[in-house]
Amino acid sequence: MSDNSTTKYYTNLLIANYLKYNGLEDSFAAFIRETALPLSALEKIKSSIGNVGDVPLEDLQTVIEDRIHYKKLSFKDRFKTLSINDDLAPVDNIKYGIQPWNHDLKFSINVNLNRALPNDMLFISAKFTEDGKHLLLSSATGCLIVYDVQKATSKALNIKEKIKSIVKLYGYIGSSGYQYLCSMNGFFYLLNKDFELVPNAAWRIHTRMITHIKICRATASSWFIITSGMDNFLRLSLLEIKDAEHFLTQLSEVRLASNCTSLNVIANCDNGDGRNKFSVFLTRAEFTHITCYSIKDARYLVHSYNIALNNAEFSTYAFNVRDVIVVDFVHSNNKETIKLTASTILVVATSHKPYMRLILVEVPMKTDQLKSIKSGEVQKTYYDKVLRNFATEICQDDFSLPILRKLKYSNGILVGNDDGIYGVDLMNGDSRLLNIPDKPNILRNRIKCMDVTNDQMKVVAGVSTKSIYILDVIENSH
Repeated sequence: MSDNSTTKYYTNLLIANYLKYNGLEDSFAAFIRETALPLSALEKIKSSIGNVGDVPLEDLQTVIEDRIHYKKLSFKDRFKTLSINDDLAPVDNIKYGIQPWNHDLKFSINVNLNRALPNDMLFISAKFTEDGKHLLLSSATGCLIVYDVQKATSKALNIKEKIKSIVKLYGYIGSSGYQYLCSMNGFFYLLNKDFELVPNAAWRIHTRMITHIKICRATASSWFIITSGMDNFLRLSLLEIKDAEHFLTQLSEVRLASNCTSLNVIANCDNGDGRNKFSVFLTRAEFTHITCYSIKDARYLVHSYNIALNNAEFSTYAFNVRDVIVVDFVHSNNKETIKLTASTILVVATSHKPYMRLILVEVPMKTDQLKSIKSGEVQKTYYDKVLRNFATEICQDDFSLPILRKLKYSNGILVGNDDGIYGVDLMNGDSRLLNIPDKPNILRNRIKCMDVTNDQMKVVAGVSTKSIYILDVIENSH
C-alpha cells in the first residue's frame, strides 16, 4: 500500500471511529457506505483508542487537541472567521422540532416556464393552488396567467378591459375552487373555477393598494378575508358564497400608525362549537413589535398583545421587519393557516444591513385573549418570547424585499432575496445559496416572487431577469 493510500485509509478509520463512538449512527452508516471502508477493520477496534493490527489507532479528538495546542494562537485567530455568530442561544430542539439542515435534499430544474409563457414578462406574484395543480402568475404589465403544472400549458386571462390596473396579489380561496385578485386600486375580485371573473363580485376593501391578504375558512360556505393596505388600515371582511350568490361584508377595521410589513394568521383550537378561533399577527414599519389581534365573536378585531423583538422597553423602533412566516416543524400541517401548538414559532426577517438577521419567536399559548377591552387599557407586551436572534450571510440594502417560505423536508426555511434563494439552517444559523447542480447560477439574481406547494415538493421562483422556474425538491433515499 502506498503512503498516500495508507494516509487516506488511516484518516478514514479515525473519522469512522469518532462517528461510531459518539453515537452519530446515520453519519457513520453514510460514511462507511461512501468510503467503502471494511467493517472488519472497525470490528477490531476494542475501544475509542485501540489497535488495528499492529498500528495504534488514536482518538480523532485527541489528534485535533494536540494540533490545536501545538499552534494555539493560529487556530484561535482562524476560528474567529468560521462563523458570523457567537454561540447561539440554546433552544429546546425537541419541543420546537428544530433540526440541522437536511443536506441529502437536492433541487433540480423541473421546467423553465418562459418556454410556455408569453415573452418579456417580469412576474411579481406567483402562487400555487391548494392542490398544486395550477400556478397563478401576475406580471408587472398587468397580465394574469394560469399555468397547468401537470399538462405544462398556460392560459392568459382576458380581463384587462374589466380590470384596468396591475394585479399585485393573485391566489386561491381554500379548497373552494375560487380564486381572487387584488388590484392596485384596492379592489378585491372573485374568479370562478374556470378562472373567469364572477359578475358583480368586485368589492373595494381599501382606498389604496392591498399590500397583504390572508384568507381562512369561517364556515362551510364563508371565509374571513383579512387585508392590509397602503391606506394604513387592517380590515376584516366576510366572504360568503351561496349557490350563485356572492357577498362580501366588511366587519371590522383597525387604523395602523404605519404601513403593514407582514401579515399572518394562526388558528387556535376550537372551543367545542366546531369553529376555529383565529389570531392575526401583524408587523408594521418603524415598530419592533409583533402585534396580535384576535377575531372576537367572529366579527371584531381585538388587540390581544404584543411581542417585543428587542428587549428595550422604552424604544419600540430599532429596525424594520421585512417578512414573517409561521412554522411548525413538529406537527404536520400543509394548510396555509397553521394551528397553534406548543411548537408553533414565528420566523422574522429584519432590515439589518448589510446582512439580514433572523429572529425565532415563540407564540404565547394563551388563547383566552378575547376579553372586552376597557377604554385606555394597555395590552400586555411579551419581552421573553425571542428564542434566537442570529445573523445570516444574506446581503441586503434599503430596497431589499425578502420572501420567506418554510420547506419541511429541509428542516429549515428558504429566503428569496437579492442574490437568489438561500437555505437557512435554523439550528446552527448557517445560510448559503441554494445548490442546483445542473445549473448552479440559474437563480443568482434578485428574486421577485417565490412559492412552495402544500406538499412541499415544488418551488417556483421568478427573478429580475424575467426568467421563472419550477424546481423539484428531491429527497435522496439510501
